[in-house]
Amino acid sequence: MELVIFSYVLFHFCAVAYGLKQPFAYKLYSKNEINGNVIFSFDTSSVQACVALCDDTYGCLSVNFHKENETCQLTDYYPLDETKSGKPEEGWKIYFRRNFDVDLLKGATAWQSSTYSGAGVLHTADMVIDGNTDRDSVASVRLTCAITAYPFSYWAVEFGTSGPVKEVEIYLRGDDWLHRNTNFVVTVSNRRDDVINDVGKLCGTYFGPAIVKDPFRLTITCENTLYGKFLKIKHEMNDHMTLCEVFVYTP
Repeated sequence: MELVIFSYVLFHFCAVAYGLKQPFAYKLYSKNEINGNVIFSFDTSSVQACVALCDDTYGCLSVNFHKENETCQLTDYYPLDETKSGKPEEGWKIYFRRNFDVDLLKGATAWQSSTYSGAGVLHTADMVIDGNTDRDSVASVRLTCAITAYPFSYWAVEFGTSGPVKEVEIYLRGDDWLHRNTNFVVTVSNRRDDVINDVGKLCGTYFGPAIVKDPFRLTITCENTLYGKFLKIKHEMNDHMTLCEVFVYTP
């Protein structure tokens, strides 16, 4: 127990030093409010120490800080689109680091529920995040697009880093199979098991007319910004799914 206490005191000191020397990258989200599930709580009158510890704690997305009470709470709450609790808590403040400029697909890995092989090409999931948007001919579809082998399938990606998702842009095929360009459901999850078990936060859907005209592109904007580690695109159709490129945008 003494070793644990000593380690905590040492880390607390380092956190204070870190906070004082580094730019204050956290932003004030709300005054007189407290929100989120508490991951860890400790005593400090330094907001710099509070947010520095959040940076070094897995799963911490924001802090509840009360200067007068000298209390710092690390939480799993990510402030999204004015999602305040509505419950006044005098003296509390919420700080968080807004990752606007993060490239969620940098270092990302993709997979899909099944993979189609045709014309000597295995149409793997990683083709959707290779940056190649040339998909206007049968030849380019064969070389650059991911295709599932079975109907009612899905494609998913694990981001290189967790972050906020606001908009998803999907490049679709532009050849003779245009009828497939509809019936999409986009969700965001925090765990791979949630993707597999179809448990996720809904970003948006498209069940409108098949996209049959250039630029063969679909943009789905989340009603509320969603924070997560995984994105899933499900194809609710009794046919193969073809995706040629996907871009994910933060707010």
